[in-house]
Amino acid sequence: MEIQLNKILNKIYSVFITIFEILNVSDNKQPKLSIREIALRGTIIATIITVPSIITFLLIWIVLDNLIYAAILGAVVHFIAMGFSLKISKKILVKK
Repeated sequence: MEIQLNKILNKIYSVFITIFEILNVSDNKQPKLSIREIALRGTIIATIITVPSIITFLLIWIVLDNLIYAAILGAVVHFIAMGFSLKISKKILVKK
């Protein structure tokens, strides 16, 4: 069980490293971001914002079996994540 968990965590870690390598690619030839780079980075920001709220919603709904509490807590987590989105987007969307 512990070995499988370590393999899963290593796989997740390698995916995040790959994503951050994509985000930190610097090309001095083009001063602006291409449409592909903007779409990729926007998708990553959207994923960072929505996944925690969806996971919170599902976990609370399953554990407490109460849809109202799950919706409220999911919305709270979503707005907290949106509060951090400005900082995340400033770091990710700026061409270095």
